[in-house]
Amino acid sequence: MIGDEFRNDGVPAAERFTHWRDRMCGRMEGFCVEEAGAADRADSGFLAEELEIGLGGLGVASRRYSPVDIHRKSADANKEGYQILMPVQGALLTDWEGRPTVSRPGALYFHDGTRLNTLGLRAPDARGHFHALTIDIPKDTLTLPARSLGRLIGQNLPGDEGPGALLTGVVSHVLDSATAYRPSDTTRLGTAVLDLVHAYLAHQLESKTTAALDPEHRQHALLVRVVDFMRHQLADPELTPQRVADAHHISVSYLHRIFRAHTEGRQTVAGWIRRQRLEHARRDLADPVLAAVPVHRIAARWGYTHAAAFTRNFRAAYGVTPREYRHGSVGDS
Repeated sequence: MIGDEFRNDGVPAAERFTHWRDRMCGRMEGFCVEEAGAADRADSGFLAEELEIGLGGLGVASRRYSPVDIHRKSADANKEGYQILMPVQGALLTDWEGRPTVSRPGALYFHDGTRLNTLGLRAPDARGHFHALTIDIPKDTLTLPARSLGRLIGQNLPGDEGPGALLTGVVSHVLDSATAYRPSDTTRLGTAVLDLVHAYLAHQLESKTTAALDPEHRQHALLVRVVDFMRHQLADPELTPQRVADAHHISVSYLHRIFRAHTEGRQTVAGWIRRQRLEHARRDLADPVLAAVPVHRIAARWGYTHAAAFTRNFRAAYGVTPREYRHGSVGDS
């Protein structure tokens, strides 16, 4: 089985909330947790059930609780990463930058934790429990522009049809089938989930920007399409800024200008392509199933036609050669 389980039903009823609260406060620095509606509950005690699975850089979880409130208690409270919350049962009450939102089954809530003030987890009735699935996503794994993603943060997004339903279904299946997977499956599953997250967020961004008429909104929509195009063309050795610009009927100079503007000057188009190719190749080199595939074939799979250039770029990015990295990853597994 992959994943870590937590249950508090083995703790005396009177101590269950404190037991879980201490665990949560240690993991959510800067926030405090309070029990909600305990007077309306039977004497069975506070319920907390969690299944957390690490999928490479991502994390997915199933969380079932009696009603609680989570409040920010420190201005320094922070969570480095994005999170998608998918209510399955009950309601999620949030206050993000002073904007209250209620999320129920069928909706997805996307946030980054840096400006989240409160979370209220509510059961559907006095005897029920709140249940949600979550995806934790390190910020540097999402290749969509951060400024564009800012348009989705702190909002209810549709999750009961199309890409949202697909994403929810896959995460639910991974969690329900944790006993069917091996530890070596986790990185591959993480890649699949991350691809679905990208597809879902790109779909939402396009939905929100296609009807907008002002230039900034049109640039956001264009950049989302550009990034999505590059993600799906990484294996093509002919993928260059010129090819990207031609595919979107814009000049190379305009492509560079909007890319710099929306990545705040941190990356060039060519640098983005190189980094993504190297990251995909790095994951393949660490996969024991691909241990017999020659390094030059891994490189070619991600658009490198010259093995020497791949080795040089890989060493510059990770400090070791591809063969050294593979030996350290697969050899120790």
